[in-house]
Amino acid sequence: MYLSSHSTYFKSLFSGNFAESEKSIIELKDIDPSDLQMFLDVIHGGSAVEDFTVSKILKLADFFDAKTAIQRCQEFLLTGSQTSVKDKFKMANKYKLQNLKKMSISKLKTSAEFRSIIPEDASDIDYDTWKELLSKSASFF
Repeated sequence: MYLSSHSTYFKSLFSGNFAESEKSIIELKDIDPSDLQMFLDVIHGGSAVEDFTVSKILKLADFFDAKTAIQRCQEFLLTGSQTSVKDKFKMANKYKLQNLKKMSISKLKTSAEFRSIIPEDASDIDYDTWKELLSKSASFF
């Protein structure tokens, strides 16, 4: 039940009208066991997020809709991470981490850094983020 309190995925799986809710063992396909262990450690508060684990934990937290794990990853990226601004922005954009997105944009210092965070497909960035980016880009001229 602990997983259910941290994840809408598991809440639905365990208490919904799924065949899996009646099983004592549920197979999670295409999930690396060590990544799952890191995710579980984070929601249990027993493990700190680190630069080399944050993207894997975020991927699972997003998949399982685990708000606590997402928040812990964002907090780490905001305060303790040595990850590049480019990679932080990519994660922020992909997982809709608004505080991290704003911080990443504010940390852009050069037009080269600015260009480095722009994805090939412009539709990968939402309208409000484009507004923030365009506003920031004006400071480079």
